[in-house]
Amino acid sequence: MKIIWAALLGVMLWRMWPVAKHWMENGPKGSQKEWLNVSMLIGGVVLFVGLLVAFVRS
Repeated sequence: MKIIWAALLGVMLWRMWPVAKHWMENGPKGSQKEWLNVSMLIGGVVLFVGLLVAFVRS
């Protein structure tokens, strides 16, 4: 079963590689303000999850 999953994952990566390469070269570029907003949102989610974990442990 592990060999089948490894083969399936390899085929998926092989099929996705050209599309990912195309998007990296020709995809939309984010501005510094957009990246700051994304990083702040991810930081908020991390803090929220940490708060939930702290509540569960106490």
